[in-house]
Amino acid sequence: MGKARVSPTKVTTIPRLELTAAVVAVQTSDMLRNELEIQDLKEFFWTDSTVVLGYINNDAKRFHVFVANRVQRIRSSTKPEQWAYVDSENNPADHASRGLTAEQLKTSNWFTGPKFLWKTELPERECKLGEIKEDDPEICKALVCNTAAKESRSLFDHLQKFSDWSRLVKAIARLKRKIKEFKVKQPNKGSTSLEERTEAELFIIKLVQQESFSDEIKSLKLKKVVNTKKNRLYKLNLFLDKEGILRVGGRLSQATLHPYVKHPAILPKNSHMSVLLTKHFHEKVHHQGRGMTMNELRANGLWILGCSGMVSSHIFKCVKCRKYRRPAEEQRMGDLPQDRMETTPPFTYAGIDCFGPIYIKDGRKELKRYGLLLTCLCSRAIHIEMIDDMTTDSFINALRAFIGIRGNVRQLRCDQGSNFVGARREFAQLMKGMDLERVKALGCEFLMNPPAASHMGGVWERQIRTIRSVLSAILDQSAQRLDSTSLRTFLYEVMAIVNSRPLTTEHLNDPSGPEPLTPNHILTMKSTVILPPPGQFTREDLYLRKRWRRVQYLANEFWTRWKKEYILNLQSRQKWYKNRRNLKVNDIVVLQNELAPRNEWKLARIIEVYPGSDGRVRKLKLMVSDTTFDKKGKPITKTVFLERPIHKVVVLLEAS
Repeated sequence: MGKARVSPTKVTTIPRLELTAAVVAVQTSDMLRNELEIQDLKEFFWTDSTVVLGYINNDAKRFHVFVANRVQRIRSSTKPEQWAYVDSENNPADHASRGLTAEQLKTSNWFTGPKFLWKTELPERECKLGEIKEDDPEICKALVCNTAAKESRSLFDHLQKFSDWSRLVKAIARLKRKIKEFKVKQPNKGSTSLEERTEAELFIIKLVQQESFSDEIKSLKLKKVVNTKKNRLYKLNLFLDKEGILRVGGRLSQATLHPYVKHPAILPKNSHMSVLLTKHFHEKVHHQGRGMTMNELRANGLWILGCSGMVSSHIFKCVKCRKYRRPAEEQRMGDLPQDRMETTPPFTYAGIDCFGPIYIKDGRKELKRYGLLLTCLCSRAIHIEMIDDMTTDSFINALRAFIGIRGNVRQLRCDQGSNFVGARREFAQLMKGMDLERVKALGCEFLMNPPAASHMGGVWERQIRTIRSVLSAILDQSAQRLDSTSLRTFLYEVMAIVNSRPLTTEHLNDPSGPEPLTPNHILTMKSTVILPPPGQFTREDLYLRKRWRRVQYLANEFWTRWKKEYILNLQSRQKWYKNRRNLKVNDIVVLQNELAPRNEWKLARIIEVYPGSDGRVRKLKLMVSDTTFDKKGKPITKTVFLERPIHKVVVLLEAS
């Protein structure tokens, strides 16, 4: 009988396929032996793979799981002596894998088998064992580790592994108790007593002093005074107490205080025990400031050299102190975007925002209306449209009315208000399938600031304040007796007043100077001037009969003065002067929430940062865990992804 299998779709090496074929041969042999019920049956197995013969006859090397399991299956039913090598020319099994035509199949040995099987005696079986190379991928790599015995560590070195002072004291107290129990051979169960813990504290302090102040201790034991100015402890009037602990002499020997408080034990600044003590007493005073932590250390009879700087360093790194008192992150003020410095027609690049509500009268009804402000980022001109509500439809209608008056807008900057987000989604769906040139001609590209980042829209936020100051003076006289038409008229009056403001304070008090530059200088010429005029125009052009040259000269004069008088005033930064550390992915932060107390602010992890053109990070993407409750009151936790500016987060742990 013959049996063949198709190779698996997963890419497998040739030696593994050959070994799998050997397993199929062994399984077929077991089946025949059971069916024929022949006890003493001599079986021989032939293969043309020397690698498989090497695997079967191996007794020294270890294989990976795939090969090891199949070699074990083969050797459980056969012995290595039963396996022999046959060359490919006499191996009929190759016909099943390589394929034959009908004519080739008639003349092949597929039906009869190899010729040497029909002889009276089998030829001497050649056992060509393939050498298993050291770089064979099926061999498990043997790792030899050379270990060298280290010198025995002292008890002081073992103390460096502790991260809490209380646990360290309890561990030393139990160790000293075990030593006493071993000496008296009487077990003492129960928790450590106050005396045992006090004794353990003194033991640890003495151990630290012997490690750091060995020279001073030797000098005091020899009754030498440590008072030379070269010594860092000469001002403290050192002495050794009865337990051999180095203490401060000081000037409080006549005070009615505990001896340990009058003469505190000295500890070095760079010791791990000093760090544990600072952490312990800082938590004991419930994460108060540097002064209270230092007072608590001194009140417990401890004098750490450089204590003030050490406590300040610990408070700076303390996670809870960061959560309670650390200010929000900041970064150096970024450079102005290019669209604020490009000489383009008014409202080519604009910032938008809504303000209100403003109450009006419609008959006996009192209704709300809102204002839509559009600020030109270049000329600082404004345009105001009245909207009925804060929906996407009202915003799109107001935007279309603005475009009908002022012309197309290339780019709109705004916050992530629901009406703005909805309008961007509507425009994106309408522009699907359009070619790039038509999309570019339509414009209206939305650039949105992250939520809660009003400082990033200071250009239009400041104009809203200006509008409110002007509008409030007008509305005070109306006392909510306006209707929609009157309100729209008032908004246009406000727009005219604001657009008449001077952009700079130069020449305001000089009667002989030029007229102050205002946004209206360019708005009144917008119907004629579409782009900044090319070419050079002189003052004499004002007296020519060609009116177009007059207009071109005035437009050119506006842009020239705008560059000299206005844009240069934007050079200096009003705040945020220094470069700070860039926040990184995996930093753990606390998300500010003005509606909740500080200890209830949520933890978040930074999963993405957005560097600006100068490489400084001012915008983040956060992953926050949000817990809600279902109808049965069971908590449901889900992960929420938010975008926030760095000014709304407080860093707790910095990623390494």
